[in-house]
Amino acid sequence: MPRRMLVWGLLAALLVTVGVSLAVLAPPKIEPRRTEQAEVKFLFSGDSGKITQPFHIPTNKWRISYAVQASDNSFFKFVVYHNGSGLPLTEIPDLYTTESSYVDVNSGPGDYYLVITSSLARWEITVTSISD
Repeated sequence: MPRRMLVWGLLAALLVTVGVSLAVLAPPKIEPRRTEQAEVKFLFSGDSGKITQPFHIPTNKWRISYAVQASDNSFFKFVVYHNGSGLPLTEIPDLYTTESSYVDVNSGPGDYYLVITSSLARWEITVTSISD
C-alpha cells in the first residue's frame, strides 16, 4: 500500500510540475490592436461661389469646419452632396455675419462635394475625417 501511495504521489507531483511548466512557457496572449485611421483633411477657401472637386471620406463620421468674414451686404452658405446622387445631404443656414463654426456629418464613408454660394464674404472650409 505505501508503495502505491508513493507512485500516486510522484504522479501527482509530476503532473503539477508539467502543468506549471506549460503555464510558464506558454506564449503570452496577444490582443489584436485596433489600428487608428489617419486623419484626412481637405481645405477650401475663396471669396465667391464655388463647387469643389469631389473628395473621399474614409470614415463614418466627419466634420466640416468653416470660418466666414462678412462685410456689408455679404452672403454665405454651403450644401454638401454625396457624389453622384444630386440630393443635398446637409447644409448650413444662410449667413450674413462673420462666423466660425462646424457641422458633424454621420454618413461616410464615400465621395462628396460642396456647393458654396458666397457674395462679398471671404471664407475657409476644412473637411476632416473623424476616426471611429
